[in-house]
Amino acid sequence: MLLFTLGLNVLVAVLKLLYGSWTHTLSLQADGYHSLTDGGNNVLGLLGIWWATRPPDSKHPYGHEKMEVLAASAIGASLILVAWNLVGDAIGRIRHPAEPPQLDTGTWVVILLTLAINLGVARYEAHMARKLDSTFLASDAAHTLSDVLVTLGVLATVLLVKFGYPWVDPLASCGIAVFILVTGVQVISHNVDYLMDSAQVDEATIRDVVGRVPGIASAHKVRTRGTPGMIRIDLHIQIAPHLNVRHAHEVTHWAIDALKRELSGVRDVVVHTEPAADDAPYPELPPRMRPRLSS
Repeated sequence: MLLFTLGLNVLVAVLKLLYGSWTHTLSLQADGYHSLTDGGNNVLGLLGIWWATRPPDSKHPYGHEKMEVLAASAIGASLILVAWNLVGDAIGRIRHPAEPPQLDTGTWVVILLTLAINLGVARYEAHMARKLDSTFLASDAAHTLSDVLVTLGVLATVLLVKFGYPWVDPLASCGIAVFILVTGVQVISHNVDYLMDSAQVDEATIRDVVGRVPGIASAHKVRTRGTPGMIRIDLHIQIAPHLNVRHAHEVTHWAIDALKRELSGVRDVVVHTEPAADDAPYPELPPRMRPRLSS
């Protein structure tokens, strides 16, 4: 899947970069660098997913899933560097005008062909993301769709240059650079949240799920972390005080099963079980677990 999209992204980037250089169209070159970051996305995604799916070991008992987050962060940093270079090139073109863009039929063919490829890749990735429930593919599909918007901007720029406004080209390059910069900052911001173990599920939602489990009176000290597809939950629950150890263990696993069943992406749940107050209400237990009435 990622190898297929990698090939297409590299093809799109090479076409834009080569033809942009050939025709001196700075905005088309900028769009090529933007497409090249999609190829970097795929490479880092392959490496990150391969490393993230390695099983836990004695040194990494929680697994390696944060490698995918680190790979995505590297993509964000590369986007910012690309934006910086594009702005520098555009300012240089404005201060020292070079040969104006030499547009021909090939320019239109390259733009329309790469536009069609990007649309196809974005739709395919979005379809596979829904089928595989992959947050990485969903993010990559959104990024590829942003390429479509940028290429449409290049198409408008080429039209203006064709009608005698060559100064629009470096300005459009700056606009594309700003777009890339914003994307890079957003990617890093999201992934820093994951690395900082920001909450992934609203506490009230977790309380609501476990509050419907028979025998559980309440929950507190709720904490969540991880990524959307690999969420880890820690919480304390208060259960009916009359339950013995065996039944308390069973109720605890009901809570774990309910969280994994009702909340998408939950990978691991750690529960600390405590007795509730004697008069605390809780959802009714099955008959075998109810307190025996003294005769």
